[in-house]
Amino acid sequence: MTADNVNGGSIELLDVTKDLVVSKLPLEHLKFMPRKGERILISVTGQSDWRSYTIVDVEYFFSYNPVTGTPETPSQAGKITLYVEPSEKKSD
Repeated sequence: MTADNVNGGSIELLDVTKDLVVSKLPLEHLKFMPRKGERILISVTGQSDWRSYTIVDVEYFFSYNPVTGTPETPSQAGKITLYVEPSEKKSD
């Protein structure tokens, strides 16, 4: 069992242009599930410094439960990866 499964799983943002995880968050803190095509803004050093990413794909990793011999349910996801690429900030 991985640490992600013990803590209820995680969601990570993987920048496909750099093959680098740019952010990771426990699933228990997630308020909604971002979808393909949506933009995510991540604060780098405070409210005036944001990085913008567009989701290009979503991948769900479900663990296998050895006790029941079945895959875990979506509510027990081990990890969700949002594949993202940098996007331009839209002007107001």
